[in-house]
Amino acid sequence: MRSKVVRLLRWWLPTLAGISVFATASYGQWAPAVSLPPIPQGEARVWFYRDAGVYDSQQQPYILMNGTIIGVSQPRGSFYLDVRPGFYHVAVQQYLSNPEEDANINMVPGQQVYLKIVSLTDCIFGGGTRQSSNRFERPCFYVWNIPAQVAQADVAHTPFYGGQ
Repeated sequence: MRSKVVRLLRWWLPTLAGISVFATASYGQWAPAVSLPPIPQGEARVWFYRDAGVYDSQQQPYILMNGTIIGVSQPRGSFYLDVRPGFYHVAVQQYLSNPEEDANINMVPGQQVYLKIVSLTDCIFGGGTRQSSNRFERPCFYVWNIPAQVAQADVAHTPFYGGQ
């Protein structure tokens, strides 16, 4: 009996170690411990980040600024975009669009803004009971402007997907 347990452990431990290495490698790097490049002269920086709670949607919708796709919202991910100063309407592509779910920001040179993408899993639903096969659910995504002091701590605990 003891030899069976030992054989199983010899097989399972390396397998689990391999799975954990590949799972973390494909998930993105943690927020950078090294310093990031400074904001380019005459530009501003917009950070995008997202939590991934148990009840949050795992979908990865596009993020749009002034109607142009600038990135993908990854669960528990963060990235930044350097932009020219000016007014920006930020939205997340989704099933139904609602102006209250979007954010409007007016950027000035050297400014950093942190936008958190928040999801609600079953914002739109119908078609029967939770157990029925004809039920449908669609998530809603919100863009929230978060104060820098709060957002910087949140971003530091997310996988970092780079900057542009």
